[in-house]
Amino acid sequence: MMDCRKAGFTLVEVVVTMVVTSLLLIAAMQIQYQATNLSIIQLQQSRASNLAYDNMRKYVNDSRPMWFNCPDSKGRPGVGQQVLKDTTGTVDGLPGAVTQRVVATAPYGCGVSSGLGLPIKVESIVIYKGGSSTHAAYAAY
Repeated sequence: MMDCRKAGFTLVEVVVTMVVTSLLLIAAMQIQYQATNLSIIQLQQSRASNLAYDNMRKYVNDSRPMWFNCPDSKGRPGVGQQVLKDTTGTVDGLPGAVTQRVVATAPYGCGVSSGLGLPIKVESIVIYKGGSSTHAAYAAY
């Protein structure tokens, strides 16, 4: 008996191979798309965090906080707050309008005015389209 098969692939084999290859390519493209999106989101979060930290460190550093005026002359704790920075604008690397806000409060009151007194809480917030970042620290008053 003679084998009559011709060399090459059948139509079914070619179609199955193309479908499997297409599915693998689609999966690879989706993984690449997700990785790119995650990278962009991480970059934005990092940029916002750095901006919030830099804004906070302008006020909380080694020098005495001469910029702080106690909002309550009686020195009672938790009364009032002082807005140090409140701006909205565009920032390179962050989408949409970016709000930068730095607020100082005296959660335990103002205490004495000479020497090291009670701490001042300085909170820096950066809000952008898609997220926000907050840093806080204490400075001696």
